[in-house]
Amino acid sequence: MNREDIFYELMETLYEISRKISSYESIPRKYGTDDDLFMVEAHTINLIGNHQHTNTSELARLTNKTKGAISQMVDKLIKKDLAVKYKNPTNQREVIIELTEKGKKVYNFHKELDQDEYSQLLNKLGQFTAEDFSTYLKISTILRDNIKSK
Repeated sequence: MNREDIFYELMETLYEISRKISSYESIPRKYGTDDDLFMVEAHTINLIGNHQHTNTSELARLTNKTKGAISQMVDKLIKKDLAVKYKNPTNQREVIIELTEKGKKVYNFHKELDQDEYSQLLNKLGQFTAEDFSTYLKISTILRDNIKSK
């Protein structure tokens, strides 16, 4: 195959991956608690856990979503006792978002799950070098940035 044919096959594979991820994300799962959580909720918990004392503006920037969409997601997490929000004592206009103990349990469970799954995937990709991954990362970054600019 020539370069153009390989590129078209790569793009079709990426679209297929996107569809499979979308389907996978639509199934609620348990992440170490009795709560059924959608992947978007688990990923929001991860962002809050990774960016402690965060706010809706920062989460919106990190996810490329609106502050309104993030506020709705945070409200869902609060109703499930996975997150709390409170006014910043040094800046009353800012609302801080943090995980509850239950939210931290989900956060840690999901981190371990990702580590296990990523380790298994890395083993399946044993024939590829760090340079191969770096090349794929460069290509993916260009494709992602092209989508962001449209």
